[in-house]
Amino acid sequence: MVYVEGFQMDAKRIHSKKLVKAWKNLSSKPLPKIKALKLSDEDFDHVIQHRHCIEDDFREIEEWGRILSTKGKDACVFNADETDDADYVILVRENPYHSLDEIIVHELSHIARGDL
Repeated sequence: MVYVEGFQMDAKRIHSKKLVKAWKNLSSKPLPKIKALKLSDEDFDHVIQHRHCIEDDFREIEEWGRILSTKGKDACVFNADETDDADYVILVRENPYHSLDEIIVHELSHIARGDL
């Protein structure tokens, strides 16, 4: 059990080896401290609805040309809170539309570009 955005839920940690491998292809900077978790689809949707913010909408419009429904999102990345013991948090739904490797690269690219 972990706390995500103040909610206690079951989550599976995504191994840091996946993050390190993807990061090396994106940046020569040191990998920031990242907490990456896989949540059930229901918990993922709950967190996304709870933390909805205008910056996410702008990023989706720029990236996808529209605001995606909660069901259309595979993952999200955001700046961590002090309680997260990390710089960033990546959340991935249990049954995504894309592969985990593709998702990790995509979310890490936001961090590497400084989109957050």
